[in-house]
Amino acid sequence: MNANPAAPPGATRQRDLRLDFFRGLAMFIILVAHTPNSLWRMWIPARFGFSDATEIFVFCSGMASGIAFGAVFIKRGWHLGAARIAFRVWQVYWAHVAVVIATACIMVALNNTGMGTPDKDYTRWFPVGGFFSATEGRPAATLLGLFTLSYVPGLFDILPMYLVILAMVPLVMGVYKAGGRQAVFAFVAVTWICANLAGYHLRVGEEDATSALTRGLVHIGGYLHWMNLPGIPWESRATWFFNPFGWQLVFFTGFAFAMGWIPAPPVRRDLIILAIVVILVTMPFAWYKLHQYETGYVPDSVVGRFFWDFREYIQPLRWKSYVGIWRFTHFLAVGYLAWVAVGHAGDRLRTGWGVIERPAQTRLMIRLIMGALLLMTAPYTYISEIKVLAPALDAWAVDNVPLVPGRYHGIFHLVHLAAFITFAWHSIGDRWRQWLVRDAFLACVPVIRKVGTQSLAVFLVSIAFSRVMGWSADSMATWIEAQGFTYLEPRDVWTRLLVNVTGFCVLIATAYSVSWFKSQPWREPRRPTPKTPESAQGSVPKAVAAE
Repeated sequence: MNANPAAPPGATRQRDLRLDFFRGLAMFIILVAHTPNSLWRMWIPARFGFSDATEIFVFCSGMASGIAFGAVFIKRGWHLGAARIAFRVWQVYWAHVAVVIATACIMVALNNTGMGTPDKDYTRWFPVGGFFSATEGRPAATLLGLFTLSYVPGLFDILPMYLVILAMVPLVMGVYKAGGRQAVFAFVAVTWICANLAGYHLRVGEEDATSALTRGLVHIGGYLHWMNLPGIPWESRATWFFNPFGWQLVFFTGFAFAMGWIPAPPVRRDLIILAIVVILVTMPFAWYKLHQYETGYVPDSVVGRFFWDFREYIQPLRWKSYVGIWRFTHFLAVGYLAWVAVGHAGDRLRTGWGVIERPAQTRLMIRLIMGALLLMTAPYTYISEIKVLAPALDAWAVDNVPLVPGRYHGIFHLVHLAAFITFAWHSIGDRWRQWLVRDAFLACVPVIRKVGTQSLAVFLVSIAFSRVMGWSADSMATWIEAQGFTYLEPRDVWTRLLVNVTGFCVLIATAYSVSWFKSQPWREPRRPTPKTPESAQGSVPKAVAAE
């Protein structure tokens, strides 16, 4: 995972192709995850495993920080390294303040211009609602809390977490200078454990501690309550959702890889199998369509109760706020497979993949099987569309299919998606398959990388624009209903496709625009100074000139 494993710690390295690529992917996933009322977010990786795009963003940010700032600490000294970090923290802080205010202004504009849907008050949206609450003292507390980072509501909580972790970098480098990488590992691990104990005290509480062990953990966590940073001034138990003292584990793991403190893992079959096993074992307890007690595909059954109860029992191992150990392990498994998939130094991001050829008879058999699964699962996938276009068929399926006793179940959605992808893959010719995994993929890589190289600017735009995407989906749904288009479902597949693809285009345009501005094209290129005989003589090495 090192950008240049042979380079000494902190040495200047070339920008890692894989780093920008995966950070760019994270930006697209985060946009989908933050878009209101978008069913696309039901299919992002976070719905099938404990870790998600946040880990990608934080891990890659740790690697980027090691590459960008580590060399400053090593070459220029601790004080200049700390000053470089302070400057970056200053930038991230004002970026956070600006995006909160800008998003609040967007909510006000939707209300005041009448562009929003009539039945919605956009200023009551909870992350910015404190600015406009009629409760006495609420706007003042919100404004003060914004600037002191004691008001950190959902959606706006990633950047505060990131800047606190950045502020820990000089401390970590001081620990490294004093005791080496082993001291750093110990410091990071102890900080993470203390954050989880503090979270255990907050989440469980003494009244719910049922055993001597839990009571002991809660009691110890009580002394560490200061590691839960206040998140909402008027709610005493509200804390930052992303606790930086827990998330620093992910950040400094990436930082350690970039600094050369942790060697790149070997590509071995047993490690690949182990990573796959971790992901598969995690999926039943993480998949949203399965673990939900009321809407999972095995509700009111022994199996359903097992998944629900066990998921609640292991909550400290999977929770997101403090990076539970199972969650962290799941991310390491996913990250290892992704690292293996892109090849040594990201070679497959430059060459693409090859296609495994199958006999024509095998492809025909696969298409027949997948086609049958598509037909069988279609009524459970396009639920909203069928309710509008064929209500009689919808009623018949609910009343007559034994597996659907009055409700639809998400397992069919997953089967339908897998069948559709497999059917489409084996239906196109060899030429098109090769085009997808090589030419089309390689055409997308530079675009995704560009988004990754401008991740801060793209992230800021995505936060605010995700609200615009939610508004546009509401507006289209209202327009469809007002026009009386009974053959259209207000939030059908095509509406969601249009909204999300538009959001992706905005992120891409942002990345290229910011990159263009950073290049400062208005500056005149420096012209080389012509050398005179005197200057040429002055450039001769002293040893030669002395002769």
